Amino acid sequence: MVSRGQTWTLEGVAASVLVLGAVVFILQSSVITPLSASTTNQYLEERQQELATDVLSGAASEGELREALRYWNDGDRVFHGADETGYASGAALAARDIRLGDTLTDAFDGRGITYNVYIRSPIPEEPPASMPAGTGRYGSESQSLVYQGVPSDSAVSASTHVTLYDGDVLLDSDGDETTTRLDNADFYADEAADGDDTIYTVVEVQIVAWQS
Repeated sequence: MVSRGQTWTLEGVAASVLVLGAVVFILQSSVITPLSASTTNQYLEERQQELATDVLSGAASEGELREALRYWNDGDRVFHGADETGYASGAALAARDIRLGDTLTDAFDGRGITYNVYIRSPIPEEPPASMPAGTGRYGSESQSLVYQGVPSDSAVSASTHVTLYDGDVLLDSDGDETTTRLDNADFYADEAADGDDTIYTVVEVQIVAWQS
């Protein structure tokens, strides 16, 4: 037969176990909550970067980047219908029948993602006399194609490179080819391939994206 003292002891042990379990649960909850938020943020950032990479990959393969890069008004030294910072959105570019604008809009706008599109080009520096033509060190100059503001601290980026050739021509405001070759235009990218009769330069197209 279990004595009254033994019963009290068992009840005390059971109560201690319950209290200990509650403490462990509370501590686990306090750790899991911020970790879960961090994991969610990381997932969103990874997804944004995947989108930016997919946009650039698809736009490059479909010729959309080459089209947008040449949609340049060399008289005003801006993209057609844009200001010095480029277009306010992909939709503004799409309204001018430039296909990259539709691609940007479809990928980002419906998901509440803000983005900038930059074009970075090398600046030829004077090479030493002993070095052959076309070689040397290069700086980097940036031209905005789409600009929507200062990126947040959690912004992600993706980039690809596009080769432009001397024989490539600028597009007019209707998107039609002109007779103005890059090597004769007042272009935003300087000719970097000195001594090369074919390649004009290689530019980097970069998308920086962040959650609105």
